[in-house]
Amino acid sequence: MTRARGGEAAKRDLRHAARARRARLTAGLDRDAAGRAIVDAVLPLVPDRGRVAVYESLPTEPPTGPLIEALLAAGHEVIVPVTLADYSLDWRYAAAGAVGDAATLTRHAPGDVTGTLGPEALASCSLVVTPGLAVDRHGVRLGQGGGCYDRALAHRDPAVPVITLLHEGEASDVDLPCDHHDQLVDGYATTTGRLVRLTERPTPRD
Repeated sequence: MTRARGGEAAKRDLRHAARARRARLTAGLDRDAAGRAIVDAVLPLVPDRGRVAVYESLPTEPPTGPLIEALLAAGHEVIVPVTLADYSLDWRYAAAGAVGDAATLTRHAPGDVTGTLGPEALASCSLVVTPGLAVDRHGVRLGQGGGCYDRALAHRDPAVPVITLLHEGEASDVDLPCDHHDQLVDGYATTTGRLVRLTERPTPRD
């Protein structure tokens, strides 16, 4: 299938609408129930003693704290991102109970954070869990606009699945803009525990 290139203006408008929708969806969210639902959906995807890349969620994002704790309790290795000044991602080991905060959004110069594993750490993961504002039926993910995960996913094993976490109601029923640098995802899991696997993948037009 061929898809038209998106353009930053179109993506900017979509992000604005998606953030407004997210604010409405999270206003009455039972975060404990949402966290449990995400665990139930994602944990079975990880092979025994696998390494998983997750992220420390911010207050408006689907909660990942319970997932990180469940993965660690099951004996998996969990890594979380460190954002660098050029919007690429380094990785460090996750700690149980950690949540996203203002520091999560800080961009660091290379070498500013000790104990990181390097961008190539993603290559050894059995599953990659990403944030996102929306995902369409082809696996096109609408991110926050920095391109961090589009850069990072280039380091993963192409055979390893990439799952985006969404609030229920954030999956896009229309095709999202897709450019050559956009990395597609293999599915999404929602805050109600719904897991959707996607197989059809678009090819952007020159």
